[in-house]
Amino acid sequence: MTLYDETRTFALDRLEPPDGPEALSFLDDDPVANVYLVALVLRDAFARPRDEFWAARRAGRITALLYLGGHSGAVLPLGDDRDALRALGAMACARVPELPVRFQVTGPYEAVAAMLATFPGPDLPPRLRRRQIYMSLPPGALPMVPRLPELRPARREDYALVYESGARLRAEELLEDPRDIDPAGYARRTEEDCRDGHTWVWRDARGLVFRASVSALTADAAQVSGVWTAPAWRSQGVARRALAELCARLQQRSREVCLFVNDGNAPAIALYHRLGFADRLAWGSAFFVRPE
Repeated sequence: MTLYDETRTFALDRLEPPDGPEALSFLDDDPVANVYLVALVLRDAFARPRDEFWAARRAGRITALLYLGGHSGAVLPLGDDRDALRALGAMACARVPELPVRFQVTGPYEAVAAMLATFPGPDLPPRLRRRQIYMSLPPGALPMVPRLPELRPARREDYALVYESGARLRAEELLEDPRDIDPAGYARRTEEDCRDGHTWVWRDARGLVFRASVSALTADAAQVSGVWTAPAWRSQGVARRALAELCARLQQRSREVCLFVNDGNAPAIALYHRLGFADRLAWGSAFFVRPE
């Protein structure tokens, strides 16, 4: 992605429901990489009061977009206009107190870097920063793998296993245990996972073997997150078989499957390549904890 530093005047505007078609047109530049934002626009149409979409426009055209998740803590910049992203970041600094205590900036690497130049400010450095790879699985790329009918959406009776595995996943990936830092919120989110079917599990006589979540779903793409295999069953083909099954099912509804992975996670990257995923773009995430 090439960013430009033109200095023409731009305007920053909070988007409202009538702006939906314009925003979707901007996101349609890459509906696979932008699937999470597309899904948010389609779901909420800018109508959630605590969640904000902001756009930077030059000559009436959107050149950068910013989502501020007042519920989730997701701060999602997008665009190829470095100056506009910095301006959106400076604007968003005033909204840091309205975000959850833990929030994260995630998106295309260069857009995140431009955002972090001004947001959330020098007095609040990231607790953790990751460089990642955004990958996608196009139609027809998935190899033949034995089917796995045991893979299914989590149910209420899976709560204890989903709760425990989710905590271990977060401790591995983000170096913190949600049971310690946000026990009530984590318990609520686990209940939602088991209620809404966004988390998929493979459990048998061995217990919970594998889990993964679907964080966004449109006709163009399904975004997978939180891929986890129980430590006792790693390096035994479990993740390959289970993720292949999940991708096969998702591609019955969406054209592509996508995910992002830490660029230092060589085993996971190798697995995704074996399943037919291709590198799409550089991605980045920065995690913050604001003082209460």
